[in-house]
Amino acid sequence: MINLSNSLKNTLNTILCVSSDKSQITRADLLAHATDLSTKLPTKSYAINLCQDRYLFIVSYLAVCLRQQISLLPANQSANTLANLSADYPDSYILSDDNLNADYYISHHLLEKSSQTCPLIDIDRPLSISFTSGSTGKPKAVIKTWHEFQVSAELALQRFDLKNKQITLLSTVPMQHMYGLETSFFWVLFSQITLHNSRPFYPEDIRQTLANISAEKMLVSTPRHLKICSQTQGHWSDIKFILSSTAPTNKSLAQQIEKNLNAPLFELFGSTETLSFASRQTSKSSHWKTYAGIQLTQNNQQFALQGGHIIKPLILDDTFEINDKGHFSLLGRSADLIKIAGKRASLHELNQQLTDIAGIEDGVFFFSKNERLSAIVVSKLSKKIIIQHLRFAIDEVFLPRALYQVYALPRNKLGKLLKTELEQLIQTQQMLANKQHYRIPATHPCFAGHFPNNPIVPGVVLLNYVQQQLLTTFPNDRICTLTQAKFLHPLLPDQDFSISLSQPSAHSIKFTCLREAETLVTGTFIMAAKEEKHHD
Repeated sequence: MINLSNSLKNTLNTILCVSSDKSQITRADLLAHATDLSTKLPTKSYAINLCQDRYLFIVSYLAVCLRQQISLLPANQSANTLANLSADYPDSYILSDDNLNADYYISHHLLEKSSQTCPLIDIDRPLSISFTSGSTGKPKAVIKTWHEFQVSAELALQRFDLKNKQITLLSTVPMQHMYGLETSFFWVLFSQITLHNSRPFYPEDIRQTLANISAEKMLVSTPRHLKICSQTQGHWSDIKFILSSTAPTNKSLAQQIEKNLNAPLFELFGSTETLSFASRQTSKSSHWKTYAGIQLTQNNQQFALQGGHIIKPLILDDTFEINDKGHFSLLGRSADLIKIAGKRASLHELNQQLTDIAGIEDGVFFFSKNERLSAIVVSKLSKKIIIQHLRFAIDEVFLPRALYQVYALPRNKLGKLLKTELEQLIQTQQMLANKQHYRIPATHPCFAGHFPNNPIVPGVVLLNYVQQQLLTTFPNDRICTLTQAKFLHPLLPDQDFSISLSQPSAHSIKFTCLREAETLVTGTFIMAAKEEKHHD
């Protein structure tokens, strides 16, 4: 058991949270708010915490703990995710600062302070259940205790010398994500860090929010967020240092971020299962250093983590290279290691080589037919140029046999690819890339009276064939409108022709009708999901 008031005795009256309007909340305020709220919560076993306001999330999270309930922290807040979560945990309720989506609603003006002593906390009982992103399949439920969070936080604070440092933390990471929960709650709670209670998302919002913080500050974000920030124009105010996690950053990007944001970048290594357990300054070293007392060891082909907050040895899915100092480099997930024509590679490294090409915004390799690789990219570069760059970087056997160009990859807010959505996108692109072949016989009724002595296929009939192929390729969509069509050559009866499709943006589908190598018609249709309403 832990007496939180005693644990925080030296910092109870120091600032825990500061809002954009400069209002301040202390750790003593937090305990009083959480103690009062804990007596008002529904009598259930689980609380699905959807609060977006950082302080309201923290109050709710702590109140649920004091009520001896368990917080459920979904990876996203889609209707499907919440429905599945409620079905898996029927004795649960939704706790939210959104009145339209709450079984129990919480807001700043509803908070009250209790005069009662904060109850003791059992540090070894399940505190919360987090869920993996689903990037490798169905989200996995991960149970954590207060003891694990506190020990991990103390080791991290020791690593970055933050225990007694007065600094304001600005985060772009949702509180429901393990990285956000660790840094924005437990790091803050057990130190003198002040949390800035804002949720800036766009680079300019982040830059302006940092500029408005007069105190020493640190930025907690993700590689994709930081990459976009480093590409924006404008002066970035002094930042003590930047933390990044959720995916490894390569050296060149780390140097770009440090140069343009004018602050050192440190990365955390961890996962939903492990919490953070190692760090590095990527611009200076490719190796990760574990927190004090934590060891990463290898036994045959398996790697285990133990020590610190890892009470029992934990087998990891990743593969590493460990040097004589105990520092390690990541080789990739075990499932990422591939072998083609007797040669080995890591999909993680191949993806890194792909996205390192200037002009490629995003991209990944994947297995296609014949156990060979294909790739899907977000880029305006031609396929020929991309392949030329890859030839200099990777072995010939790993070059993509097919290369699909799309407007975006299905990533969540933290930049992680979602497996199911990615598979659907790949399937769609493969269908689009396959030309469908047709022939309109001379007996077709469209020729009756249409240039009787020299019949040609009416343009509307060709467009109808295109529409039928679109509806087959996108069964969940409807056709909104034809934005353009250019008829270049006529099609005669009994002539073979093909239709190919491409998708330059989310709703635009370009089509080309071909007779052998000759283009007959080109144009663009606009598509939308069937459930979307018409806006006339």
